[in-house]
Amino acid sequence: MNLTLALVPASWSVIADMLFALFFVYLLFRFPRKLFAQNYNVFLGFCVALMVLWSMKAGIHAGMEYHFLGATLLTLMFGWQMAILGLILESLVQVIMGEAQWQMFSMNILLSGVLPVAISSLILYVVETKVYPHFISYFFLGAFVNAGITIALTVYITSLVMVAGGGYSYDYISYEYLPFILLMIYPEAFLTGIIVVIMVVYYPQWVYSFDDKKYPLTLGGKPK
Repeated sequence: MNLTLALVPASWSVIADMLFALFFVYLLFRFPRKLFAQNYNVFLGFCVALMVLWSMKAGIHAGMEYHFLGATLLTLMFGWQMAILGLILESLVQVIMGEAQWQMFSMNILLSGVLPVAISSLILYVVETKVYPHFISYFFLGAFVNAGITIALTVYITSLVMVAGGGYSYDYISYEYLPFILLMIYPEAFLTGIIVVIMVVYYPQWVYSFDDKKYPLTLGGKPK
């Protein structure tokens, strides 16, 4: 889902650069340095694995690509700050390898990094505050459903940006690209869900968003 200069006005990339610069400064102030120091090896390992998954992609036209996003997985595992850092690193690798244009780096980060992490964080917040606290709700809603909704909304909003920028007409993109969102939802949701379950079972200390006291494995609710 890498946008190119041909898909949006050049002024949009300049605005995206300014927005990303402001956001990056904010990210530095909010960055969990202690958590990163404790889990940097796990974090970098996930980034390398995600890099491989990003390379396994398919596409029909510029901006219309299909690949595992991983934003929800990183958000659940490391929190929103480190998740965005991970997606920044992934996008940087894409630029270095010639898979994306450097002029569109900021816009692609905003759409494929900041946006999906924000959606995932919002859904996770709803699950944590509005849903009965149990492991099943965390896994099914916080991971599986969360990942599916996140990839669907990210693809749709990115498509609207391409339409608004004059890259494609809505009729064209709704026929050539949007119908395949359904093919992207299940792999994203399944892979995110199964990885989260494995990590919670074997390495719960590595999962930032999981608390076994809050999400007990019994049906009786929170342990007393």
